[in-house]
Amino acid sequence: MYLLKQGLVKLAEDADDGQPVTIVLIKDGEMFGFLDCLNNHLEHTQYAVALTDSTLLSFPIEIILKHIENLPEIERALFYSLVQQVAEAKQLVYVHSKMTVPERISWYLKKLAKKDKGITTITIPLTHEEISYMVGCSRQKVTTYLSKWRKEGIIQYDRGFIQLIDIEKLP
Repeated sequence: MYLLKQGLVKLAEDADDGQPVTIVLIKDGEMFGFLDCLNNHLEHTQYAVALTDSTLLSFPIEIILKHIENLPEIERALFYSLVQQVAEAKQLVYVHSKMTVPERISWYLKKLAKKDKGITTITIPLTHEEISYMVGCSRQKVTTYLSKWRKEGIIQYDRGFIQLIDIEKLP
């Protein structure tokens, strides 16, 4: 875990095509290097690059973990909820910058789907418009791809549910 005492550092990760994606710029007084650990990732998913001369302070992650364990239950739950939301926001930066529209729609469907008795289903009542807001495209694009995938037998949908029939064929 690091505290940027002075400077400018970018956190980035490499896309499948090898191109880096800048996730966030870290400025004076901000901390980084702890999200992966707090989200139970064994390895770092991002890397840091100093964009200017920078001074860092390094702390063992155990210090923060010990402090978190001593928090009242409600504060600990709030903290972990915020960590999860930040991680999801960072993932959206990557998704929006590196995936095509059909890949984004597919990613979102897979993210929401739950498998029950061998059937992969989304039971959240989502409109095409709401999906379009999450993946950053028009409602018409969402309708076009969902209809195409339904005709191809990849998904099935109706009001209130989407079933992923052949998840391997989604982009």
